[in-house]
Amino acid sequence: MGVAAFLGLALSGVVAPAAFAGEEDFIAVAGPAAQRVRAEYDIPASVTVGQAAHESRWGASGLSTADRNYFGFKCTSATNPGPIATGCHPYQTTECTPTCHPVTAYFRVYRSMEDSFRDYGRLLTTSPNYAGALPFRHDPDRFIREVAKKYATDGSYADKVISLMRRYNLYRFDTGGPGKRRSVDMDFSGDGSADLLSTTAS
Repeated sequence: MGVAAFLGLALSGVVAPAAFAGEEDFIAVAGPAAQRVRAEYDIPASVTVGQAAHESRWGASGLSTADRNYFGFKCTSATNPGPIATGCHPYQTTECTPTCHPVTAYFRVYRSMEDSFRDYGRLLTTSPNYAGALPFRHDPDRFIREVAKKYATDGSYADKVISLMRRYNLYRFDTGGPGKRRSVDMDFSGDGSADLLSTTAS
């Protein structure tokens, strides 16, 4: 671990490695970080991990490896990263409005994965764009469907995140709180489907 990574670890939670060995390696780091963000902002940890995995390509994107930015959040200006990020990193990208043209965009830089997740939690709980999702914060599938209405232009975005949540049983990171029991809560085998359980008295 380099000096910068060590200092980041000391300052703010878990500093994710520059590259992950695979999906389960990513989940092992992201899951506990998402649970701490859930405790702070009361949003589903399963959705946080699912979206981060989808947005960052399991932590392999340039933004996540270089800047610990797991959601592709931009700065509000070249010098304003917001209250949690530490700075802004310029990247050449393309925007279509509707004609496509190259632009310099400034993306947020974080000390750690957890800070990136905290900024995500802050955004979802303070932006009026996502106010409609908050009543469903204890129903992860419905929550991401409501978030996706403003978060993404891809009509199948929520389905893609939910697919990851089910495939890797990310719901296991949602503990406590009210809400309906989901079939995935009874997934003892971890295959994404509900299992039947019977007991006999001894």
